[in-house]
Amino acid sequence: MSVGLILEGGGNRGAYTAGVLDVLAANDIYLQDTYAVSAGACNAMSYLSKQPKRNFRIYTEYANDKRYSGWHLLWKTGSLFGFDFIFGELAHTLLPFDYVEFHRTAMRLHIGTTDIRTGQAVFFGNDSVTETDCRTLTASASIPVIAPIVRYQDYELLDGGLCMPIPIDRAVQDGISKNIVVLTRDKTYVKKNKPDFPLFYLRRKYKAYPRLVEVMIQRPTVYQQERTLCYQEQEAGNAIVIEPSCPVNIKRQCRDTEMLKDLYQLGVEDTNRRLAEINRFIAMNR
Repeated sequence: MSVGLILEGGGNRGAYTAGVLDVLAANDIYLQDTYAVSAGACNAMSYLSKQPKRNFRIYTEYANDKRYSGWHLLWKTGSLFGFDFIFGELAHTLLPFDYVEFHRTAMRLHIGTTDIRTGQAVFFGNDSVTETDCRTLTASASIPVIAPIVRYQDYELLDGGLCMPIPIDRAVQDGISKNIVVLTRDKTYVKKNKPDFPLFYLRRKYKAYPRLVEVMIQRPTVYQQERTLCYQEQEAGNAIVIEPSCPVNIKRQCRDTEMLKDLYQLGVEDTNRRLAEINRFIAMNR
């Protein structure tokens, strides 16, 4: 039996996840299978390549860089986040990503995306990411309306967090019944029961993709159901849920590096407090 790692998204709230993963790495806790969507998948890359603090530096040195995110990019490229920069100059020159280690590792990354024609989750593995093609990662983090559709193989894809915001059910479906789950909202958080964008606009913009619109309508309900499942699994002894110990009041596009540093540190502190519990859980389920 192996223990899985489940990472939700949340844009720059992923600074919390970066702190969690750095504590795991510092304690040589590397899990065989990571299921992740959106910012969670991007964070997972540096975890699998064994480059601790790389994500911390991204959030604290580049989150306020105009090439990284901003409304000007939305008008210019159709995406709020500068994926060409993030997976281009940033990954190749400024904070080089170790593609050799990433492809050599025996650890598996399951990158969640949403097939906008079917409204179903589609997962891709390590081999879908290369030095010249990061479309599966881009797709996983491409939020409707503020990012363009990503075409990969025969798919048309958007944010993996749409249909499967916290992919614990996919891990269980794959036979991984014991999991460590990292959330980017605290336990008291309740998502508003409405789409993130006006429904009339979604139906007009995505009139060719009615199942995508339905997924976006159902997303708040699905999100709450998946959060509930995580806590139920924890109560049953099948999971450990690591979450912010206080409310996170930043938006996904937050560019305040001091706030992001604090959020990263919160992830470090919350994980350190539960390190003994995490180690026991892993030891019991090897």
